[in-house]
Amino acid sequence: MASHFAAHDSQYERLSRSNYTPQTAHRGHRGNNNGRRHHSRVGLVIALVIVAIVAVCGACAFQLYRSAMTAKGHAEDMVTELSTLKEAVKSGDTEALNNSVNTIVEDSDALNVEVTSPLWKLAANLPVVGEDVRSVQTLGAASSALVNDALVPIAQSVSGKKLSDIMHDGSFDVETISSVVAAVDQATPTIEGALDTIDSLPEAHIPQLASAIEKVKTQTTQVRDTLAKAKPMLDVLPQMLGANGQTRTYLVIAQNNSELRSTGGLPGSWGTVTINNGTLTMGDFTTILHESGLKVDITDEERNAMATNMDTDPAQVNCDPDFVRVGELARDYWAQTGGGNVDGVIAIDPVFLQRLVALTGSITAPDGATLDGTNTAQALLSDVYWKYGNNGDAQDAYFASVAELAFKSVLSNLGNASIKDLKDVYKKSAADGRLLVWMNDQGEEQVMQELGVAGGLSTDPARPVLGVYMNDDSYSKLSWYTQAGTTIDGGTKNADGTTTYNVTTTLTNTITPEEAASAPLYIYGGNADKRDNSDMLHFVYFIAPAGGAITNFSASDGLIFIDYGINQATLSGLQFIRVRTHLRSGESGTFTYQVTVLAEATQPLALRTTPLAQESLMTNSAPASAEN
Repeated sequence: MASHFAAHDSQYERLSRSNYTPQTAHRGHRGNNNGRRHHSRVGLVIALVIVAIVAVCGACAFQLYRSAMTAKGHAEDMVTELSTLKEAVKSGDTEALNNSVNTIVEDSDALNVEVTSPLWKLAANLPVVGEDVRSVQTLGAASSALVNDALVPIAQSVSGKKLSDIMHDGSFDVETISSVVAAVDQATPTIEGALDTIDSLPEAHIPQLASAIEKVKTQTTQVRDTLAKAKPMLDVLPQMLGANGQTRTYLVIAQNNSELRSTGGLPGSWGTVTINNGTLTMGDFTTILHESGLKVDITDEERNAMATNMDTDPAQVNCDPDFVRVGELARDYWAQTGGGNVDGVIAIDPVFLQRLVALTGSITAPDGATLDGTNTAQALLSDVYWKYGNNGDAQDAYFASVAELAFKSVLSNLGNASIKDLKDVYKKSAADGRLLVWMNDQGEEQVMQELGVAGGLSTDPARPVLGVYMNDDSYSKLSWYTQAGTTIDGGTKNADGTTTYNVTTTLTNTITPEEAASAPLYIYGGNADKRDNSDMLHFVYFIAPAGGAITNFSASDGLIFIDYGINQATLSGLQFIRVRTHLRSGESGTFTYQVTVLAEATQPLALRTTPLAQESLMTNSAPASAEN
C-alpha cells in the first residue's frame, strides 16, 4: 500500500509540474475531475488517521484492561490475606502474622505500581470512568499506607516472638510488650486514616469496583476492630506488670463454689502476687475468715438488700453480686489484717484453675494425687471434704495449698500454652464469672469493664441484664450438688415500646439419699432450720435490669420458707428480690416471673448468674448471654 501511495504521489507531482497554470488552477477550482480526485485523496488520508487513532486507543484500552485485571487480582489477594491476618492477630500466631503481612506488602506494592502507571494517569482524565480510575488509585495509595505504615511495624514488633518468649518462669517480658503497645499506638491513626479515605470515595460507576472497595473496607474494618479490642488492655498492661521499676501488688481470692456466694463461692483462700518490671513473686495463701475485730463500711442499701453481716465477716463479702464493691471491701479487709495495700483484687475459682491446668500441665497435690484438666475442680470442691471429714482446718489447708500450687504452676508454665487456647479460656471464664478483676486505678478498672471481667452490675438500659444469684445457707458444702437453670423466652413487644420476657428459674438438689446419709457434717451443714441431712438451703437474689422491672413473681409449692416471704429492696438503684429456699434430696422447685425492659433496649434480655461448682449442672437459656 505504501508503494502504491508513493507511485500515486509521483504521478501527481508530475502532473502538477507539467500542467499547472493559473488557468488550470481556475478550472480545477470550478470542479473538474482532478478536483474530485483531490478530495477523495484527502478523505482517505483523514480516514486512515482516524483508523490509526482508533487502533492506538484500542491498543491502550486493551493494555489498560490487562492492567486492570492484574490490579484486580492483587486487590483480591490482599482481601483474602487480610482475613488470614485478622485470624493471626486474634490467635497470636506471630509466624502467620508475619507471613500474611509479607504477602500483603507484595500485593500492595504491585497494585500501586499498576495503578500509578502513565496509562492509568491518562485514563484518570477520561469522562465518567475516570472517576473510577482515580478511586482505584486512591485505594492503592491507602492500601500502601495501611500496609507499610501500620501492619509492617506491628508485625516487626512481634517478629519471631512466641508466648513463651513473652512469659516464662513466672515473668513477663515487659520490654517486648511495650514495643507492641507502641507499634499499635502508631498504627491506629494510619488505619483510621485509611478507612476514612476509603469511606470518602465516590460511588463507583463500575459494579465490580464498588464490590472490591466494599471488600477492602470490610476486611480493613475487621482488622481495626480486632486491634481496637486489644488496645485498651495493651495500653495499661505495662503499668499493671510493674514497668519502669514500679511494684504492683494484687490480692488473689480463691472462691469455693461448694459453698455458694453470689460471685461464685466462699472466699476461703487469700494471697498476694507482687510484680516488679514483669517479675512475679507469689505470696503464701491463707484465710482471714476467722479474724476478729474486722469492720468495713457498707451502705444502708447493701445492708438492707443482702441482709448479711458482710461488713464484719469476710466470708460474706461476696454475697454482694456487684464485684466492684466486693473488690473494694476485700481490699479494706486485707489491709485491716496487716496484709498491706493492694492495687487490685482477682477472684478465681477451681473451675477456672482447672481450665488453666489443662493448658499448663498437671500438678501434684500434697497427698500425692495428680490434678489435671479434668479433675482439679472436683478434688478441691468435693473430694477433699469426703477425704478429711469434719477436720475443717485440714480441708482449708488442703484447699489453700492446692490453689497456691496450681496458681504457681500456671504462672510458671503459661508461656507454653498457645495464645488461642489461653484466649479461649479467658473468654469463657470471663463470660461465666469464674474470673473477676477489680482495679484500684479507675483507668485500669474501666479497661476491666471493657474486657468483661469487672463483674459490676449493669446499669445500661440499652443492654438489659437479669441477675440471678445464689448464696449457701446450709453452712455446708452441699452447693456441689446444686443444679440451677434460668430460661428466658424471646419476649413480647408491648404497645409502649417496652418488651416483656417470661422467665423461669429452676433449682434442683442432686444429692442422693445415700450420699446425704453418709456425708460428714462439714458437707451437709449444721443450720438448725434444715429438715434432714439432705436439705439444701439457699438465699436467692433476683435483680431486674436497669430501668426494668420484675413482676408476677411466684414460687412453686414448698420451695421457699413461707415465713421468710418474698423480700423487695434495691441495689445500686435496681429492683432486688430476696427469697430463702429449701430442697431435700432429689427435689426441684421453680420460680416463674416476668421481666420488662425499657423501649430503648437495643439488645435482648441477657442473663448473669452465679457460676456453679459443676458446669454440667448449669442449664441456662437466654436470647443473649451476659454471664460475666
